[in-house]
Formats: sequence, C-alpha cells, structure tokens
Amino acid sequence: MSESPCRLTVSVKRPAEPASPSQLRVSVSDTGMGSKLEEFQELNVLARETPVEKWDGTLLITTTGINDDAIYRYRFNLQEEISSARFTKLATTYKSHAQFSGTEVCLCLSNEADADDFIMWLVGFFHKILVLRAANLACELFVEQIGNAESRSVCLPQDSDDVHHSVMSSNSDRLVSGLKDYALSHGNTCDKCDTCILNRDLLKTGIGAANNAQRRKAKGLHVEVVLMIAREASDLSCWTVNCPSTQVLYFEDFVPCPISQSSFDVLVSIDWQSYGFKLKGGYIDDEGNAVLEWDNISFARVDIAIHTYLECAMLERQGSQQDRHFVRKAVKSALCHLKADHAGDFLSCHGQRVLEYVPDLAESIAGLILSSTDKEFQDECITLLGLGSDQDISEGLVQSSMCEKMVSIIELNDTKENVEDNAPYLFECERLDEDSQLDEDWDEDMIDEDMVFDF
Repeated sequence: MSESPCRLTVSVKRPAEPASPSQLRVSVSDTGMGSKLEEFQELNVLARETPVEKWDGTLLITTTGINDDAIYRYRFNLQEEISSARFTKLATTYKSHAQFSGTEVCLCLSNEADADDFIMWLVGFFHKILVLRAANLACELFVEQIGNAESRSVCLPQDSDDVHHSVMSSNSDRLVSGLKDYALSHGNTCDKCDTCILNRDLLKTGIGAANNAQRRKAKGLHVEVVLMIAREASDLSCWTVNCPSTQVLYFEDFVPCPISQSSFDVLVSIDWQSYGFKLKGGYIDDEGNAVLEWDNISFARVDIAIHTYLECAMLERQGSQQDRHFVRKAVKSALCHLKADHAGDFLSCHGQRVLEYVPDLAESIAGLILSSTDKEFQDECITLLGLGSDQDISEGLVQSSMCEKMVSIIELNDTKENVEDNAPYLFECERLDEDSQLDEDWDEDMIDEDMVFDF
C-alpha cells in the first residue's frame, strides 16, 4: 500500500431504460502515483474470456505522475492481436505548473439484462474492499441512472459507526472494524440494519495473526484472521434465524480475491468442534469464494476474514505450503482468542455434552449433602461451597452453587492444553503435595476408580 493518502473512486453510469442503445459506462480512478501501460497487459486473459458482445476489450486510460508536466491519454484495445496496434495515444493536456498524480480507466459494457447483476456484484466487491479499512486509502462508489427526468444517483462512501482509527492503527485493528461493519450490514447489502448497529457490542470477536518475521527465508509474509460471531438474542430481530453458512472473505495484498486451494484445505481441516462449531462441509463457489456450511449452528451469524500480505511489495511469495502453515496458525490463534474471552459461549462439543449432565449431578449432590445426618459433614460442605453458615440454606441454593462451580471447571478445562497441566480442584481447598500420602485410615486399595470424576 502507498504511504501517501489516496482516494479510489468507482463510478457507474447506466441508462434508465434496459433496451436503450446507450452503454453501461464504468470508471475507476485513483489519486495514486500514476500507472504504467505495462500494468494493463495483465488484463489480456479477462479480455479473451469476456464475449465481444458484452465488452469489446477497449480501455480509455488517463494517467499522470507527480513529476510529469502533462496528463497522458491512451486507447488500449486488448482484443487487438498485433501488439504494436493495441495502443493509441490520444491528445495530451499540460498541467500548467500544477502538481498532482493519478489514473482513470474507463470502459463501456453493453446494456443488457444482466446489468443489474453486474452492479450487485460491484457493490458486493466494493463492500469487501471496505472491510480492510486500508490505511491512507479512501474509497467511494457512485451508481448513477441517467437519460430521463428522474435521473438518480446512489453513493456508497467509506464510513463506519465504529470508533475512528488513526493512521497509526494496525492492519489487524482496521480489519476488525471493517468486518464488524460488514456483519452489521448483513454482508453485501447496502444499508446497515438500525437494530444491529445499536447492539454492535454484542458481537464476539476472535483475532489471530502469524508471520515469518523470525525466519531467515521468505521474510515478510503476514497472515491476519478475524472471526466475528453474532449470538442469537431477542433484541436482534434480524438475526433470529440462524445463517447456516459462511462466505469467507479472503484478501491477498489488500485486494479481495479468490481463496487459494491451500487456505481452503486449512479451513475444512480445522478442529472446529473443539470451539463449539460443527462443520458440515465446505466448497469453493463459482467466484472463488470459500463457503463453510454449519450443522446445528447455535450462532446467528459467523463471519470470517483472512488477509495474507507481504511486508514489502518487492518480495515474492514462497509458495502455498508456507501460506498454508501460517493460515492454519492464524485461524487457530483467532479461535483460541475467541474462546479465551468467551469460554462459556464456545465450549467444545464434548464440553457441551458434559455440561448437559451438570444440573442432574448438582441436584443429586445437593440432595446427598442436605439429607445427611452428619452435621459436621454438612457444615464442611456448605463452607466449601462458599455459603455462609448464617444463610438460609436450601436445596436450591446448594444446587445452584454446585452448578456454578462445576460449570466453571468445565469451561476452564475445555482446552487440550489445560486438561493435562492445569486441571483444578472442584473446591477452593488446600492442595495435597504430590509426595504426601493419604490418611492411614484409608487403604489405597480400597479406593474405587469409579469414584474419581474428571470434569
């Protein structure tokens, strides 16, 4: 990305009548450093794949650099087979000592019935660009209907209801802000939902990152992943019906693009069940977007954004194997972050099954405690549960306290790392040293293994 501020403007002008002979005019302009004609050679494949009746392959290019004395105009025909005949230089305009730079590219498409589909695709693509909240880049999209007395124009500027980010904000923070607005606008729709905007703080966010800054080879690759989860809630009326699938937003070097096969393979091989998700399957759609399908999802909406970029534009990527490693690492980091901040909401599928037995188990233990005739035993249990002796002890109160303790233990141990190393005691009592022995009144051989509960 450029270190200087830049504005990107996309303008679409369409005739009011679908049958009009006028064409759909698309203009893309920026205030960057200017473009070289060689950059447009990469559009050759696109020109060959697009039917001539939709686009004749002609581009009108206007460009100038900050140190240029003039504004240069060219006509570039990508359908022309003879390379020397592709470029036609048009009239040059001199700047009159003004200093500015930028490029504008115009093309005309046939005004067919699928013009509406093209505009909807363009709006969706533009929304994805806005997700990045790229530093020093302002974006806006104009769609104008012309040709009659009721001409109208729709503007899609870059704005946000989130806090303002300074130019010093990290790419990861910007991605979080952009994905949050994307979720609040329900994906590709143009208008944000007023109900959801008021409840933006209910979104749960997981952030993960990985890079090879410490490796000698192929330094400079960064991978950032953001997960945005909306839970079902009565006051989020638009999210009352669960969305059973997620279209993953994938970016390379600050540009929305089709997901790589290696990154897609990582997504479908992640152990989602350990974080409370049940992945039913996944596929890559016709536009190259990864789509993940969920089974019995307990969340209203799941949004995922993956951004891989090189620290320096001059560096070259080292291959899909390296991308695969860092994408996996970043996705798992985001899931761990999500679970650490919201443990109760993202229990593993195994933890959720264990949790189902807590109420019955707590009720049984509470009944055993209160039905005991040993007053000393009862008092000790009440103390361990953190209940005061001066309280009105009821079975419901004991059961509730027991439930809370068991749930907290299940949540704390619902990771592979914690199960082996940090399995805590159910009650806050003094821990026996590993070298200490059981009381002499107890024979180790008398301990029944079925009496040991692993929460």
